[in-house]
Amino acid sequence: MPTTTFLNLNEDKQNQIFHALIKEFSQYRLTEAQVARIINDCSIARGSFYKYFEDIHDSYRYALKRVLKEVHFDVFQQIRAEKQNSLQAFYDATTSFIEDLKGTQYEFFYQKYVVYNQFELKHKEYDYRKMPEEYLVLLVDGRPVSDKEQIIITYKWATSAAHETIRNVLSGGNQEQLFSDFASLLKLLNKGLRNRG
Repeated sequence: MPTTTFLNLNEDKQNQIFHALIKEFSQYRLTEAQVARIINDCSIARGSFYKYFEDIHDSYRYALKRVLKEVHFDVFQQIRAEKQNSLQAFYDATTSFIEDLKGTQYEFFYQKYVVYNQFELKHKEYDYRKMPEEYLVLLVDGRPVSDKEQIIITYKWATSAAHETIRNVLSGGNQEQLFSDFASLLKLLNKGLRNRG
C-alpha cells in the first residue's frame, strides 16, 4: 500500500498519480506495465515513485483498492433485501454492476483485472465459512434454507458464476447469452435447493 509520503501529498497530486496508474493499467496487464510510462504521464521523478510505492505491484494494489471502493457492490445487502429468492440478488447485482461499469473510466482497468491481473496477484476467493452467521441468509420461494453448509456452497458457486459472467462479458462475449446462461444456472441452483430432502 502507498507510503506515508504518498498519503501526505495533497489530494490533487494523489489523484494525478492515481489517474496515471488507471491509464497504464487500463492499457497494459500488470506484467506488461512500466513505471516509466506512469511517471511520464503524471510528471514525477522515478525516485518519487519509489518513495510513494514499494514497486509497480504495490501501486497496482493501491489503484485496485480505490477502484473497487468506487465500483464494487455489496451483494449481501441485496440478498438480505430479497424476500423471495435470494439467488435473484446475485443476478441483479451482477447485471447492474456490468451495466454501471460500461463506459466509465474504470471499464478497461477492471477488464484487465478480471481477465489477467487477479490471477497474477494470486487473488483468493472469499471464504464464506468465516462470514458471520447473520449474513448467511438464503431464501427459496420465501422460505429460509437452514443448513449452513448448503448456504455456503450455494454462495460459493453463485459468486463464482457471477465472476465468470463478468469476466466473459468484459472480454467481449455475447452479453445477452451470458446473462441468460447465468440466470439459468441460478434457476437450477434454486430448483435443487427447493427439492432438497
